[in-house]
Amino acid sequence: MNTDDWTALGAIAAAAGVVVTAVMAYWTTRKAAAAAADSAETAREVAQIERDRWHRELTPELTFSLTRLGSHQLRLTTTLDGPVGLDHLDTITLTVRDEAGWDHSARPHYNDEQRAELQSVIWGPARFTPGVDGVAAPGRQSVIRDLERGNVTFRQMENSSAPSWFENVADWVDGYWDANLRLQAVCKRDGDRPWIVVAEVANPGAEYVPDGSDEVETPEQYR
Repeated sequence: MNTDDWTALGAIAAAAGVVVTAVMAYWTTRKAAAAAADSAETAREVAQIERDRWHRELTPELTFSLTRLGSHQLRLTTTLDGPVGLDHLDTITLTVRDEAGWDHSARPHYNDEQRAELQSVIWGPARFTPGVDGVAAPGRQSVIRDLERGNVTFRQMENSSAPSWFENVADWVDGYWDANLRLQAVCKRDGDRPWIVVAEVANPGAEYVPDGSDEVETPEQYR
């Protein structure tokens, strides 16, 4: 080879070296970027796990109790007991849940009028009294506002109403009078995701008059 050939080969080798260096730099940059992205994603996942844990630990501790005030009227007491770190709730939306284990909407013998009425039937022992504390008919839902930890609030309730097609209302009373009140509470505080708490509240119930009639007698302790 002459001098020009060696010069050309040298130039080619130098160019190849530049290309190799550029490729290596590219892949090094890609690997660093991928590692940084993985690290950022891991950090986000860890942060989300911590937020979820903190949210769970702040799940409101609510105590419900039901007192019978008469043969038809009841009082629901709601207390925010904790936990430490949750000092108040902006709103608690209480919803009466239907009895468990039954899908009453699936019964085939309902006519159009009965199916329309189904929307307002509460399949359980009690409902919130419509017209009291802003409760709308049929009395399935009531909203509590600004409840502080350790404080108590009350909501008026009444016996649930039997659907119009129940020929013997005593059958309704017999089925639900001492059944637990099933509640769902959606709890909200500004800046936090909502918490959902479900509960079953013991029903003080009542007793039938022992002569076998359909009349209902309020137990002495609730008169």
